[in-house]
Amino acid sequence: MLKSSQGNLRTAFIFFMIAFLILFGTASFLANNGAKSDDSVTGNTININKDNTVKVPDSDQSLPNVQEGTISLWTKPPVQIFDEFSDEKEYLVFFSAMNMPGLRIVYNLKEKRFESGSPLLRSPPIDIFDGQNHQLVYTFRKGGQQMILLDGVKVDESEFRPIEITKVTGFAIAPMIPETSISGVELAMYDRQVTADMLDKI
Repeated sequence: MLKSSQGNLRTAFIFFMIAFLILFGTASFLANNGAKSDDSVTGNTININKDNTVKVPDSDQSLPNVQEGTISLWTKPPVQIFDEFSDEKEYLVFFSAMNMPGLRIVYNLKEKRFESGSPLLRSPPIDIFDGQNHQLVYTFRKGGQQMILLDGVKVDESEFRPIEITKVTGFAIAPMIPETSISGVELAMYDRQVTADMLDKI
């Protein structure tokens, strides 16, 4: 009887050890594969390239402050721009920060909405080719929030998580994106974050 009990305990112990090793091995595998590697890039950005993108001249600019800032875009582009590019292009780039990788303000020609930020913020659909002036404001603060405001109304907001670039990957900037002359575009940058009730002061 005693030997039988010892045998059962030994068998139970062996099964327990096997189960423990399987669970430990699975957890280690998931942890190692899910861990951030040296060549990873965090945050989200817009997958633009020279084939699906056209940009406004002088859209590549440096932010006056990479810790916090605001970009105010007024736009009233002619409908001819949409007619010319909407069949073959996906993005119209209004702003691309030269000193903060991946931070852009673009208009998605297919979905008819603005996109900006990291992680990506999106506006509701809006037709910027309707002959009216429209204002898109993007504002951010490292260690804080980012938001976009469309025509004075906050439409999207999240924690700001800038893209981290490693020595291994660097940052691939889309090469040789064609530019097109676009009238009715005005852009201003500020070295501080703003809120919706501060828009009339900038």
